[in-house]
Amino acid sequence: MKTFVYIALFIILGSFVFNLVSMDYEMGLMSEENRPYIIGLGAGVCGLILCAIFLKYYRLKSNLEHRSN
Repeated sequence: MKTFVYIALFIILGSFVFNLVSMDYEMGLMSEENRPYIIGLGAGVCGLILCAIFLKYYRLKSNLEHRSN
């Protein structure tokens, strides 16, 4: 499962960079044309937060398993 989190993290970072590159900055950040990219950036931030939570959970889980033995 930890491998899946790392793969998901890689995909999320890739989509984050893609959305940053694809935006048309001349039109303004909040223009109608850039709305899908802004939503994609928001989803990328949420995905990064979730991956960070999962990685922290796995770290704590392994520490608790070693402590109980």
